[in-house]
Amino acid sequence: MLKELWDKVRRVDASTNEGRLVFLVFVMAGATLLSAIEALLMLSWAPIIAAGLGWAFVALYAVLQGSVLERAGGAIASITVPSGSSTPSVAQHSNIEAMQARGLNAQAAEAYRAVIAADPLDLVACEKLGQLAMRELKDSDLALFAYREAEKRSPEPKRQLGYALIIAGIYRDDLKDFGKAMVELRRILSRYPDTPNAARLRAEIEELKTLHFEAP
Repeated sequence: MLKELWDKVRRVDASTNEGRLVFLVFVMAGATLLSAIEALLMLSWAPIIAAGLGWAFVALYAVLQGSVLERAGGAIASITVPSGSSTPSVAQHSNIEAMQARGLNAQAAEAYRAVIAADPLDLVACEKLGQLAMRELKDSDLALFAYREAEKRSPEPKRQLGYALIIAGIYRDDLKDFGKAMVELRRILSRYPDTPNAARLRAEIEELKTLHFEAP
C-alpha cells in the first residue's frame, strides 16, 4: 500500500506550485512521524517543535501562493482517493498512453471507453479518446461519441461550445454529412446564443444547405 502511494506521489507534476506543495506536505508528514519517534526516544520536545516549524513553513508557502492550496488539495485527493472518484486517475491514463506508445491504439480506445463509463466526471479521458479516434484510428463515430461525452461533462460553457463545434466539424469535414452538420450548427446557435461567431455560423448553415442539396 505504501509503495503504491509513493508511486502516485512521484507522478505529481513538481514543476507546478501545487505539485511542489504536495511534495512538501508528504515530506513533512514523514518528517513529523520521525520527529514523534525521536521525541519519545529522547524524552524531549525539541523534535516536535522542529516539526511544528516545518509545518509553519508549509503553511506560509501555501498562503504566499494564494489559491495553490485549493489546487493542491485536488492533487492530494487524486493520490489518496482510489480510482472511481471524481478525480481522473493519473496512473490509469498513463497506462493507456503506454498502450498507445506501443501502437495498441484499438486497445487504448477500449480502455478509454471503460474509464469514461466508470467515471462520469473524467473529462480528460473523453478528450484523449477523441484525439485518438481522429488522429490514429480515423474513426469519426468514435470521435463523435467522445466529444459528445466531453460536452456533457464540461462545467464551462466556453469549453462546451468548443466541443460542439468539433462535433459539427466532424460531420462537415470528415463524414461529409452536411445535413447533420446543419443540425449541429443550429443546435449550437440555440444552446449557445451568445457565441461571438453566431453570424459566421448562420452563414455556414446557408453554405451547407447548398452543398446538402447538391450532393447526389
